[in-house]
Amino acid sequence: MIANPWTQVSLPVTLNNLLDGRAEALRLLSDARRITEIAKAGLDQLGSYLMPNAAQLRESHEQVTRELDRAMWRRAFDLTGFKQIMDAEAVADFERSLYPCPPEFNDANIRATFIDLHQKSGAMFRRGIVNVFRYMSDDYKTNAKEPFKIGRKVVLTWIIGPSFQRGLQIRIGAGDKINDVDRIIRTLDGKQFKPREVEYSMNAAFTDGNVYECDYYRAKAFKNGNMHLEFKRQDLLDGLNDQIAEHYADGALAHGRR
Repeated sequence: MIANPWTQVSLPVTLNNLLDGRAEALRLLSDARRITEIAKAGLDQLGSYLMPNAAQLRESHEQVTRELDRAMWRRAFDLTGFKQIMDAEAVADFERSLYPCPPEFNDANIRATFIDLHQKSGAMFRRGIVNVFRYMSDDYKTNAKEPFKIGRKVVLTWIIGPSFQRGLQIRIGAGDKINDVDRIIRTLDGKQFKPREVEYSMNAAFTDGNVYECDYYRAKAFKNGNMHLEFKRQDLLDGLNDQIAEHYADGALAHGRR
C-alpha cells in the first residue's frame, strides 16, 4: 500500500508545542476545578455561602475548552505564516469558523486544515490580488489609460475620515483594504507581513497632516474621504499586474471591476 504523502507531513515543533501546552493546560484547569469543588464541599459542611465568590470557577469546562481552542487556532495561524497569503475575506471566514464552537485543536484537525490551505494557497493569494484590484478607483488620470491594471498612482475612495484626536485617519473597517495591499506587496517582495503595521503608520502621519512615505508607498489623505496612493516599486507593481492578467485571461477582462 502506497502511503499518502499528505499524511506524512510533520508538524512544526511550534505546533507540537501548542498541542502539548493545550493538553497540559486542560489537565491543570480540570485539577483546579476538582480541587475547588473539594474546598467548596468542605466549607458547605460548616455553613452556607462560606466559599468565596472569587475562588469559584464560573465558566463550564466546555466553555473554557472552546475559548482555549479559539486562542490556539489563532496562534497556530500566526506561527505557520498562512496569514501572509490570506486576504480579508479568508481571515473573516476563518474567524467565523471559530464560532459558536471551534474545531477541536488536535493533530488531525491541524493537518486537515493546513493541508487544505496549502492546496488552496495559490488561488487564495490571487483572489486577494484581484480583490485589491477591484478596490482601486479608475477616476485618477494615471489608471484611466489602462483600466484593467493597477496604475502607479491610484485613488482609494471613501477610506479616509476625521480622526478622534486631530487631522485625518483611515476609517474604521476600511483598514482591511490597506492591509490587503500591504500584505500582497510585501509577499511579492519576499518580506514578512505584519498585520496593520502600515495602517497604523499611515494614521500617525495623517493625524499630523503629513504625507506618508516608505520604501513601498507614498500616500496622502484628503478631507473628501479619498486617499491617493502611489506605488514606488515598479517591479512589484508589474508582478501584481501579471497576476491580475493571469486571473482575467480567456475573455474575463470585461468583468474586471464588477
